[in-house]
Amino acid sequence: MKFEDVPRLPKLPFILGDIALLLLATLVANRHPHPFSQTLPLLIITGCVFVGCVATMIPFLVNYVRDQEEIAASLRRELSEQFKRLMTASEHLQHATAQLKTVEEIATKNLQAAEKLPYRLQEKMAEFNQQLAETENEEKEALEQELAMLRSTESERLATMADKIAGTTAEWTKLETDARKQLAAAAQVEQKLAGALAAIDAKFTALGLAVQAADRKSAASPPAAKSKPEVEPAPVVLPDAPAPASAAPVGESASSTAAVAKADVPAATPKPPRKPRAPKKPKAEAPAPETPAPAEPVAGDLIAEPVTDEPPAPENFPQVPPEEGRPTPAPSADGLTRLTVVSYIGIGNKLYLRGEGPGLSWDKGVPLQFVSIGRWRWETGDADAAVTCKVYKNDKIEAPLGTLTLAPGTEQEVTAAF
Repeated sequence: MKFEDVPRLPKLPFILGDIALLLLATLVANRHPHPFSQTLPLLIITGCVFVGCVATMIPFLVNYVRDQEEIAASLRRELSEQFKRLMTASEHLQHATAQLKTVEEIATKNLQAAEKLPYRLQEKMAEFNQQLAETENEEKEALEQELAMLRSTESERLATMADKIAGTTAEWTKLETDARKQLAAAAQVEQKLAGALAAIDAKFTALGLAVQAADRKSAASPPAAKSKPEVEPAPVVLPDAPAPASAAPVGESASSTAAVAKADVPAATPKPPRKPRAPKKPKAEAPAPETPAPAEPVAGDLIAEPVTDEPPAPENFPQVPPEEGRPTPAPSADGLTRLTVVSYIGIGNKLYLRGEGPGLSWDKGVPLQFVSIGRWRWETGDADAAVTCKVYKNDKIEAPLGTLTLAPGTEQEVTAAF
C-alpha cells in the first residue's frame, strides 16, 4: 500500500476538543468565586488549557511526520529508479562493447579483403579482356561471312534486275513503235473521216433544198377532193454505214475517236443499194405533187448521228469535291503535329477539338489556343499515329468540315464557317 493511499488524520475533532476544554476552563473560572487563589480550580483551568493545546498540536505533528515519511519514500523510489537506470546503462555499455568488438573484427576482415582487391581486379580484367578478344574475333568472322553472303545475293539480284530492265526496255521500245504506227494509221483514218463527213454534209444540204422545192410545189397546187393521205416514202438506207453508237463524251480525245473509226470503217462490207419504194398514187383526179427522188448513196459513206445535248449542271454543283478542296497537309518545321482553324466566331466564343489522339477524346473537347483575330491553333508533340478529329464551336456546334485526319509531324490549315 502506498503512502498516498493512506487517509490523513482529521484536525476537526482535535480542534473541537480544544474548544470544549477551553470552554470548560472559562466556565470553571467564571463559576468559582476565587479560581486563581485556590489550587483545585487553578489546576483544572491549567489542565484544560494544556490538554487543549496538546490536542490541537497532535494532528499537525502526525501530518508532519507523515509528510517526512512520504518524502523519504519518494527519495527511496528515485534512488531505486536511478539504480535501475544505471543497471540498464551498464547492460547497454556491455552490448556496445560487444558490438564494437564485432565491428572491429569485420573492419579487420574488410581491410584484408581491400588489400587483396587490386590483385582480384587485375585477374578479372585479364579474364574480361580475353573474353572480349574472343567475342570480337567471333563477331568479325560472322560479319565477314554475312558480308560475303550479302555480296553474292546482291550480285545475283542485280543481275536479275538488269535482265528484267533490259527486257522491259525492249518491250517499251516495241510498244512505242506500235503506238506510233497506230497513231499514224489513226491520223490517216481521221483524214478519211473528215472527207466523208464533208461529202455527207453537202448531200444533206442538197436534200434539204430539194425538200423545200417540193414543199413549195405542193403549196402552189390546188387541194384535191376525196384524196387519200399520202404514203411517206421509204427511208433511205445507206450502205457501209456503221450501227448507231451511243454519243461519245465531250472530253474524249481525238486519238480514241480515230481508233474507233479505224476499227469500224474497214470492217464494213459494201452492200448493193436498194431502190426506194415509190409512193402510192392517190385516187383523186388532181395530180399528186412531185417528190424529188432521193440521191443514191455512195458506198463507203458514213452517217453522223446528232449528239444529244447533256443537261446543264446545276449552279450549286461543287466543281471540286470537299476532300480535294481541303488544303494538303505540309510537314512542320519543328516536327509538331499542328492544326490551324480560320473562323470568325465572335467575341466570347471558343473553338474546341474532339477526336482520337494524344489528349483528345470524343466525349469532351479540348479548347484551341487563340493566336490572332479569327485564327485558332492546336498542336502536340506526342502524336505517333494519325490524329482524327472534329472542330466544335463552344464544344456544342460541330463545324461543317467533317472528320479531319492529321498525319504525325505535319501542319494543316482549314477554314470553318458556322
